[in-house]
Amino acid sequence: MSFIHEALKKAQKEKDARYREYHGIVSVPGYKPRIFSGKALLWTSFLLIPLAFAAYLWLPYRGTQPPNPEPVTPVATQQPESLVNAATLYEKAGFFQKNGRLQEAKLLYEEILSLDPDYVDALNNLGVIHIHDKDYSAARAYFSKAVLLKPDYVDSHYNLACLDALEGEVSQSLVHLKKAISLNQSVKDWVRSDTDLQKLHGIPEFENVLKGLQ
Repeated sequence: MSFIHEALKKAQKEKDARYREYHGIVSVPGYKPRIFSGKALLWTSFLLIPLAFAAYLWLPYRGTQPPNPEPVTPVATQQPESLVNAATLYEKAGFFQKNGRLQEAKLLYEEILSLDPDYVDALNNLGVIHIHDKDYSAARAYFSKAVLLKPDYVDSHYNLACLDALEGEVSQSLVHLKKAISLNQSVKDWVRSDTDLQKLHGIPEFENVLKGLQ
């Protein structure tokens, strides 16, 4: 036993001497030798970083964004907020006008035109309120702008006929009246009961218009 023990000890010493010669690391209790030396680890890092980056670029994206996101409505097709507000105000103004609250309706129509100066319905209805207030020049300006923006706008053509009749402009009134009738046959029903056209009664050309409505 002793001979074998001495031989094992000698072999162990030679092994330890070779280990120190080539590695310079002494094994101590509790110490776990590193698999790679410092230089080997550094070179490995240089190699792995480019490989990892290349793999990242090659692999498909797997983030949280859905592959087919919901389409976004183009800005050009979205309705501007000012037009939405103008439409809301128009409904409220129309309610006031129908219920005889003309000054409240007038303020709202003016606010609508500050948002959208080309809102033809607001222009027309504001002209009607100015006729009621006997401000004929303002009424004519609103009706004229409405038909300029929309030449086939029957309401403003008819209201211009009424305005011309109130101011005694018979021939011009008939021009607008005929234009309104040509755009919408329903105008026939308005003519028969509209007191604004009262000054036209008895005038042959107007009577011929009335006969044509029968």
